[in-house]
Amino acid sequence: MRKLSFIAAAFLLAVPAVVNAQFTFNKVRLAARIDLTTTGFNANSGNDCWGYVSPSGREYAIMGCSNKVAFVEITNPDAPVYFDSIPHGSSTWGDITVYQNVAYVVTERSGSGIQVIDLANIDATSNRVSLVRTIDTVGQSHNVRSDNDSGFLYTVGSRESSGTTTCWSLADPRNPVRVGANSMTGNIYTHDAFIFTYPVGSVYAGRQILFSSSAFDAVTIWDVTNKNNPFLINTMHYPNEGYTHQSWMSEDMRYMYLNDEFDETTFNITTRTIVFDIENIETGAYVANYTNGNTSIDHNLHIRDGYIFASNYTSGLRIFSSHLDPLSPTEVGWFDTHPEGDVPEYEGAWSNWCYFPSGTIIVSDINRGLFVLDAEEAMTRHIAPMTYTKIRGVQVSGNLGSLITDDDNRLELRPGITFTSSQAPVEIEITATADSQTPVAINVLSVARASAATIQEKIELFNYTSGLFELVDTRMLSTTDSQFIAVSAGNLNRFVGANKAVRARFSYKATGPTFVYPWTVGIDKLAFLNCP
Repeated sequence: MRKLSFIAAAFLLAVPAVVNAQFTFNKVRLAARIDLTTTGFNANSGNDCWGYVSPSGREYAIMGCSNKVAFVEITNPDAPVYFDSIPHGSSTWGDITVYQNVAYVVTERSGSGIQVIDLANIDATSNRVSLVRTIDTVGQSHNVRSDNDSGFLYTVGSRESSGTTTCWSLADPRNPVRVGANSMTGNIYTHDAFIFTYPVGSVYAGRQILFSSSAFDAVTIWDVTNKNNPFLINTMHYPNEGYTHQSWMSEDMRYMYLNDEFDETTFNITTRTIVFDIENIETGAYVANYTNGNTSIDHNLHIRDGYIFASNYTSGLRIFSSHLDPLSPTEVGWFDTHPEGDVPEYEGAWSNWCYFPSGTIIVSDINRGLFVLDAEEAMTRHIAPMTYTKIRGVQVSGNLGSLITDDDNRLELRPGITFTSSQAPVEIEITATADSQTPVAINVLSVARASAATIQEKIELFNYTSGLFELVDTRMLSTTDSQFIAVSAGNLNRFVGANKAVRARFSYKATGPTFVYPWTVGIDKLAFLNCP
């Protein structure tokens, strides 16, 4: 974990990590928690959360509470620091978004408007956040979203005209200006929205599209490029519609994942996420749903690097991997913030934020405040080798299956004949299939040991651009199993070939005297890590 690079002023509240014995979890670690009764928070309940990273790289959690929005530095996730809040009138519902260095807050309190909060001074030691203005002409709103690519702010479920969707230019982020039609979604109520400007090179390049979770009207898709003439493109229905609550787009722009807030109680079904194919937005439609068999109500989700982070009220944060099958993601980890049980009630986890560069995850809980979590174990994807080839050496025992799991079933090798001094007497290659042609990470895991402490392991990845193996890292093996992760850098596309093929080479040689010859290497597990 990174260390804090500053000394907090005396009045700031450094919050110690909370012992996590009361919570159940799988592959997700509780770094810290700030209770709602903590000095500074002093709130009856929590709601939404968002994140902000300052230009210096320091990370901040922004959490909505019943009477304020609170600011917590989580640069060191094990020692979060609460430092300020901006009050608002009492409201159970509150939501936050950030554009550049400005936060926007709305609540369901009558006349609350949009709070515009300046974050430019957030790294300072005093006056770190400030309320610039409150735009009260919009009335109360259920949610607020920004399209950070085009620079527009949207309030949804705004009560000034029976639930309108208003649009605001952020040309000056501290002074939003109302633009366009009275409502971007006509007379259809929008409970939540995902607004997206399609990038250059995509089929809808430059078009600003609003995907509306439209409560009792399912999912409606709107073109809001021309603010004076937004129009409805498509309505997507799905089985057992209860209350269309919130959705998020996959990073490849192919799928939309959605929560329905009433289906568990209305239709007595288990927690499910609904999947739409939106590759063509004009004909986008329901294609699947998946469940972990839980009974809690799902609420808010976000997506990063192929992982779906779902805040599901009484069952807490649930993390799903869509890498193997985007229509049926696999649950890979969870942290239950509500230990009382998983009954379908409106208690527990409200939302989460998963986009901090450090990998830290925050969860806002209605009853228990802010959770700061480490999900690295859940998000470390192991891709096992599909083939194994012995280039040099003598195989004593084991096979490809020996390399799949860390289970003391080892591939044992001893030195073979070499013809030049540059050749290692033990050398093997493995191949696998990555999840993406353009991965965000390609690391290599090795769990191995040697009969002597002078045996060096060299790990290389095949560069498909140059046609050569490229050194990633080396280490000295010990005489007992030890795990090592070789981390690659640069443009990782060079390590991915046709059909997403990846190759790694492992070489072993003695760098000093060995007292028993021939020495041996025992390899317990090899894998590629994090290849989404």
